[in-house]
This record gives sequence, structure tokens and C-alpha cells, in this order.
Amino acid sequence: MSESFTDALARRVLLADGAMGTLARASGGRVEGHGAELCVVAPELVTALHERYLAAGADVLQTHTFAASRPRLERHGLARRVREINLAGARLAAAVRDGAGRPAWVAGSVSPVTPPGQAAPADPARAAAAVREQVEALAEGGVDLVVLETFSRADELLAAVEAVREVTDLPVVAQATFVDEDAGHVTTAGESPADVVARLAGAGAVAIGTNCTLGPQGLLDVVRRMGPTDGPVLSAQPNAGLPHVVADRSVRFAGDAEHFARYVLRYVEAGARLVGGCCGTTPEHIAAAARALTTHDAWSPPASPPDPGAPPAPRRRAAPAPVPDETADHTADGAGPGRGAVERWLRPRRSGRDFLVAAEVAGAGGPDEHLARARRAVAGGASVLWVSRPRTRRASTSTAALGVHLHDRVDVDTVLTVTSWQTSMLALQADLLGLHALGLHTLVCETGNPPVHAEQAVRDGVWEVDGLALLRLAAGLNRGVDADGAELGTPTAFRLGARVTPGAEDLAHEAERAVAKVEAGAEFLVTRPVFELERLRAVVETLEAAGRRVPVLASVGALTGYAQAEHLHHEVPDVVVPEAVVEPMRRAGDGPDAADTGLALAADLVAEAADLVEGVVVRWPGPDPATALARLRAAAGGRVRR
Repeated sequence: MSESFTDALARRVLLADGAMGTLARASGGRVEGHGAELCVVAPELVTALHERYLAAGADVLQTHTFAASRPRLERHGLARRVREINLAGARLAAAVRDGAGRPAWVAGSVSPVTPPGQAAPADPARAAAAVREQVEALAEGGVDLVVLETFSRADELLAAVEAVREVTDLPVVAQATFVDEDAGHVTTAGESPADVVARLAGAGAVAIGTNCTLGPQGLLDVVRRMGPTDGPVLSAQPNAGLPHVVADRSVRFAGDAEHFARYVLRYVEAGARLVGGCCGTTPEHIAAAARALTTHDAWSPPASPPDPGAPPAPRRRAAPAPVPDETADHTADGAGPGRGAVERWLRPRRSGRDFLVAAEVAGAGGPDEHLARARRAVAGGASVLWVSRPRTRRASTSTAALGVHLHDRVDVDTVLTVTSWQTSMLALQADLLGLHALGLHTLVCETGNPPVHAEQAVRDGVWEVDGLALLRLAAGLNRGVDADGAELGTPTAFRLGARVTPGAEDLAHEAERAVAKVEAGAEFLVTRPVFELERLRAVVETLEAAGRRVPVLASVGALTGYAQAEHLHHEVPDVVVPEAVVEPMRRAGDGPDAADTGLALAADLVAEAADLVEGVVVRWPGPDPATALARLRAAAGGRVRR
């Protein structure tokens, strides 16, 4: 090859390929053990995937050797095949490169030695030796560079760069992965993007960047925070969007190709010179990015101020609400109108059922922060607090503990969402009995999804119980029998709800599952976020036709800006945001008035929904939940009572 990777990177933007692991699984490539074993048991499949990415326009092909180091192959009984697997992976990609007929480069993919969710390796020397062993085989196989990807700790990434340098002078691209927390995007060790760049600045990597975990929009914030455009060469490889585990435990990623391509251009404008995709991205995503890059001058700064109609940067996070003084008397600041709203709602008066207004409490933060926010929501008119599980891998208060905390300190009903994805049947049964004893009697049963994190973001979890089975378990406890059919001393008295997803791709199947959940014991249903009502109307009609109509709560989100609307529209599965919502938010942008537009749209939706559903759960009420909730209560008209 006449031009080295380093020279090409200095001259122009290079486009890397997309996902190999998720694409291999979608193509039918599965092995009992480690995915990289496909390089030796199904080389024709791996070759075909490389060829598809090359045809889509990729300049850089990454070997299918992620996590193929000795410690990680040991878990699958493949430690003795480290060299064989990595050598094969490099040679497969190199053969495709050599037949390309145009300049292309092969990147040897190397992961952290430590699997996600574990602490840093106890023996750094062993970790360094594992990196050296893997890189030696990749270099022998003909790679042009080494990409260290999906590292969740800066110290481990730095040590890996140094280990590579000990065995080869090939260029190194060093990429960290970040999670989305209330405080911003950080590694699982709590390091900011700027912290990572500072740690790696003198290590000798030709590019420093980020990949995995986040979708296109979230990754843009990371790239921008990594430094100015005249700083180090940056790289960016996002996931297609958020993953979703569907009923058969298969994985679906949100995120369309054109949305991905738009953000690739924004990475370039923020200083990235190596761009590509990670989990869930396909040759279609890379082809869209290639088309976008051919018409984009990566080296030219904008000649004029940005178009005010262009999508803005992701919003800045609001500061948390001030924490009230726990020693103060809160009877005058919205401590609560009393309990019983759920019971009254489920057993309506002759004059009709009240329209229930609940406020969601979720996300990171300490108990006192949540308590302050909950009290402000009650002051705005919420008669129920709705506690949901945050999708985070970082340390956070348990959902059950938070529910008990709010139940004991705020004088309104507390509804707790209970998820089953990471818990066995017996553990769930123990949790349910404990919650009942502590006074939490209104539950929403759902399967849930694992939190997004580095590497196999959607393949963790204990899947012994799904949401429907959890509902049946709780209904059995109400009848006085446990999971094995044995009689309890005293039956529980749970009021049980279940989730329904109007935005599901297969709406007919989702409506049928809603009927099954009611038959299993659900006394009410609560939707996932809705921004239009036609799909929900179809679910309600199915329930009515089956004679299983129960009260329905619609989850309503008061959008705070265009960036949030765009993220939900393109990157979050099973959420439908129509153009009638996206377009007003695009015009509003992310300025100080955008939240007013979002709240007005939410109020319009609540007013329309008042004749279809029996209440709302208010999500994302912004930094001032009291004002937002008061407006949404008013939109429901005279049906709302405290």
C-alpha cells in the first residue's frame, strides 16, 4: 500500500466499518462460546461481512477479534487458541483489503482484558501480557493499525497503549466508552471525556476517541467534550441507538441510517478524523455515512454562523433541585394531600372515575434529591408518585429502597415499578413479600431491559421470569399461594398494573399481550411514552373487543428541547414521535423557550387523551415539576380531583 494509515488520517477523514458481532448474529452466525471463534469455524461469513462493509464505502475494516484475549477466551475454554483466532481474524480482513482495488486499512480490534461490570484487573502484569499476546498475532496476520476499543477506565486504556507499544510500532487508536448520567457523560470510573484525553495525551496514540454504549446523539456530546478541533485527532464510533430486548430475547437497535450519517458529519465538525459505527450499525449505516462524507469538506470550518434552523447541540442538563432541609416542617410545602388516590381511582364513584395524575421519579441521584423533586411534584398537583428503575450501571439507590423512602416521607400513594430481567423467581417472590410488609402495595410488573453499557450491552441478565410471569406470581400471592403453589399464612393485597407499549413494531402482538396481562391479574395498564394516540387507541379497542378493558394510564413526556425529541424519534426503540411533534420542537430548538413548546404539546396531548385514558404518568417534567404538573392537570379539565 502506497499510503500509510497515519498519513491518510492526517490528510482526510477516514470511515471505519460498523458492527461485526451484532451483524454476525443477525446473519445467523452463532457459536456456543466466544463470538471471535467464527473466524476459524465460519471464515466465509466473516469474510462476507468485511466485503459488505468495504462495498458500503468503509476505509478501515476492524478484525472480528474483539475480546479475543487469553483471559476472556479462557472463560469459553479457548485459551489455547488465542494465536489461532487472532491470526485468522487478521488474515481474513487483510485478504479483503488486498482485493479492494482501492486504499483500505485493517485495524486489529482489542478490547479491555477485564469484562464489563468487573473491577480493574488484580494483576496489571497479566493484563499487559494478554494485550501483547493478542497484538503480536494480529500484527503477524497483517493488520495496519491496532484499535483499543470500549475501555471503561482511563488507566486500563493507558496501560493497553503502553503494552501495544512494547511489541509493535503500528499506529494505535485508543477509544473509551461512556455512560449517560445526570452529571453528564462519564466512564464507569467517573472520568469525564476531558479526563480521558488528558490521561492519554502523551501515550503516543494517533487518535483518541470513543465508541459503543451511546447512540449518535450522546456520542456527539462526548466528542465535543474531548477537546477543541485543534486538539488531538479524535475518533467516534457510536451504537446505532438504544437497544431493546424483545420477547424472544433477540436484540433490536433503534436508529436509522440517515440519522447516523447526519451525526457522523457533526463528529467531523467537532474534530473527529476517524468515524464509523459500533453495536447495531450495519453496512446501510456506513453507506449513508460514506455518501454524506463525499459532499462534506472535513477541513473547512463553517463560513458563516450556524443555520438557526439546523438541529442544535444536545441540551445541557439542568442542575438538580435544591434539597429541602429535612429538619423543617414540610406540612406547608406540599408534603401531600393524603393517601388513597389509587384505591379511589380503581374503585370509581357513581359520578365516574377520577383522572389520575402521577409524577415519575427516576434517574440517578441520592434519596434526598429525589425527595425534593417528589415534594415539588406533589405541590404541582400530582396525587401519586411513580417510581421507575433507572437504566444505569453506575451506583444508584435501589428502586425499592427509593419507593420506601418516598412512601415514608411524602403523604401520597407511591407506585413502584418492579422489573424481572436480572432476578430469579424465588428472589422476586422474596422482594414482593418484603415490599408488601413495608407498605408498598401498588406495583407495576414489567420485564425491563438491562442498562446500556460497554460491549454486550443487551445480553446480560437472568431471564428466568418475564413481566407476564412476574404478574402471575404477584397475583398468586394475592390469592394466598406462593410460586410453588403452597399456601401462604396471609395473602398479600397488591394492586397490580402492567406495561403496554403502543409504539411496538408489532402492534397487534402487543395488544394481545395486553389482553393476556389483564387476564393474568393486571387491574390497570400504563403505557411507555406516547406522543400520539392512534396506536394507543388501537390497543384500547383490542381490550374492549376482548372484554378486558381496564383503566389505562398514558405516560406523557414534556419535552425540553429539539435534541431530546430527535433522540427519541431516531434512537429509542418502541417510542413513536410523529412529525407533528418533531417539527415544532425543531423550530423551538434548545433555547430557553423550547421547554414551553414541549409543555404546550404535552398539554395538548393530555387534553386529547382525557376521553381515551383514565390518567397520565408525567415524565421529564423539567427543572420545575410543580409548574409543569399544574399545567397538565389543567389540560385534563374537570375530571381531576385530589
